[in-house]
Amino acid sequence: MERLVVLGAPAAGLPPDARILTQDHVRPEWRGGVLTLALVPAAGGLLAPFEVPDPTPCCVDHP
Repeated sequence: MERLVVLGAPAAGLPPDARILTQDHVRPEWRGGVLTLALVPAAGGLLAPFEVPDPTPCCVDHP
């Protein structure tokens, strides 16, 4: 990953000790030529990928 972004967070960046709960699933995307992983705040002060490993069946076909 070249860049991590937290949705809804200031652009100041992540703290150096930020922990990410991936559940063995990440799906980064290319944004402006940079491989980027979108994250959201999770319980316990952790961060988690925006895209979950098992999406709701009604949403699985959306790009």
